[in-house]
Amino acid sequence: MDENELINGCIKVESAAASIYSKLMQLFPEKQNFWEGLYNDEKEHISFLSDVKSLGLGDEVHKMNLLPTKPMIKEALKLANSINKKISNGSVTFKEALRLTLELEESMVETYTNKLISTLLACDNETSFNSFITNGKDHEKKIKKMLKKAG
Repeated sequence: MDENELINGCIKVESAAASIYSKLMQLFPEKQNFWEGLYNDEKEHISFLSDVKSLGLGDEVHKMNLLPTKPMIKEALKLANSINKKISNGSVTFKEALRLTLELEESMVETYTNKLISTLLACDNETSFNSFITNGKDHEKKIKKMLKKAG
């Protein structure tokens, strides 16, 4: 699998996460702002990864060893598809949705994607880098905080 294929795999995982958050906005409209914030962040990640690919930065990414492996991507997609299926069936409670999305956010592909984006932004400017690092962990923190509130 070459760099572009790995980037495409990361884009698929980010797209699956965005789809999950979109469905959760509909399933739990009383928490729409929470899910919408996560959804918008995933869309930004997709856009950034698409830019990396279209700008031909695959070689730079490869040199920095910033992409997950093919098995990691497959496992994350399997997890995302499983979560998507459960949500589509409407068979999850709010608390379960939080636990499932936290598991996805803690997956290695999300970790690699956040590392990739933050490293490439660091090349651009330090303010963007610091902002992204904070944003990258915010998903996990937001979900954990909401999970505590849900009891």
